[in-house]
Amino acid sequence: MDLSELTARCIHCGLCLEACPTYVLTYDETKSPRGRIHLARAVLEGRFEFDEQMADSIDTCLGCRACETACPSGVHYGSILELVRERMESRRPRPVLKAFTGALTNRPLLHLQLAGSRLLPGQRVPGFLSRALAGRPAEADRPKPQPSGAWPPIDPSELPPIRGEVFLLDGCVMEPLFARVHEASARLLQRCGFRVRGTGGLCCGALHAHSGYLTDARKRALRLAQALEGSIPVVTDSAGCGSTIKEYQALDPALGELAARARDLSEFLVEHGFEERLRASKGLRITATYHDACHLAHGQGVRSQPRRLLEAVPGLRLVPLNESDMCCGSAGTYNLTQPSLARRLLERKWANIEATGAEVVVLGNPGCHAWIEQGSREAPGRARVLHIAELLEASFVGSLPGSA
Repeated sequence: MDLSELTARCIHCGLCLEACPTYVLTYDETKSPRGRIHLARAVLEGRFEFDEQMADSIDTCLGCRACETACPSGVHYGSILELVRERMESRRPRPVLKAFTGALTNRPLLHLQLAGSRLLPGQRVPGFLSRALAGRPAEADRPKPQPSGAWPPIDPSELPPIRGEVFLLDGCVMEPLFARVHEASARLLQRCGFRVRGTGGLCCGALHAHSGYLTDARKRALRLAQALEGSIPVVTDSAGCGSTIKEYQALDPALGELAARARDLSEFLVEHGFEERLRASKGLRITATYHDACHLAHGQGVRSQPRRLLEAVPGLRLVPLNESDMCCGSAGTYNLTQPSLARRLLERKWANIEATGAEVVVLGNPGCHAWIEQGSREAPGRARVLHIAELLEASFVGSLPGSA
């Protein structure tokens, strides 16, 4: 489906407006899904020239796809955004963003960057990089890798008979930055009766696709598909990666088979009856709340499964989070390219988390994890930030990771 056909589906009803985080913050029609689609059609039809207003409208979009959930006409806004950004890139190349995206999704290079960043002063992303990406000082801290080997050995008697095997997407970010999360994901899959295979650190192309680098995204997708040949399920613990893989056929029809095998971790566990195993675990006497990562709730439609798993943890009390599915402002590289708007969304998210009185906020995406965890450091309160894999594995261990 081409851009003209995709944008023609919009009936301009306005139901997307209050679902759009940037519209809610600015009440600027050009920063709403309806306004962005209108501008895109105007450019396509020759009624409007590409200019800075158009660039600002598209650049400030989070790509959270909350508008898709609200839309009664089934507009595929995520596809529209990616195609518009691809066209914009041909008119207004951003070599720094493209190079940064490539560096971030190259696992060996990311390891080197993380090692080198320890030598830099302060906590924030370097000023020269922020000025190149956003034209202003950074709001985001430099990422700090989680410790690996944080979990005690599993007693083999705790594991059920093996009933199959899965690929667990280790990707380009999860293993270097969130080793503890990734280990927890693998352990949960083992507790569910599955032998776990890695994917060699191959990039799925999610960050490239969301930024409009669709040719690069397709190359990475095809490389991953070639490496994961067969019929084994592909499980992801990164919402952005999972959403992109499930929609691979938009990049290339040949990728449809791999797309059909993709499952989010929580989705896969529920499909295989893991709630019963959780009910028999040691449990955790805590109050928790749940943040819906955009590409999990809006991109994949996975909402109930994480909550069902959390409710199965003995002793855990799950409390609702206001605006749980409103974007936190991380959105891939958004907190680097649009630091001001990202900061406002983080403060709004953290205020809602604090209002729950929860001890733990649970989520399912690395970008959300790093950004909301920064909020917890800057405004210390009761809530710790944990990936759902960490909390579920902690229920079997009997204590939260890092607890005395």
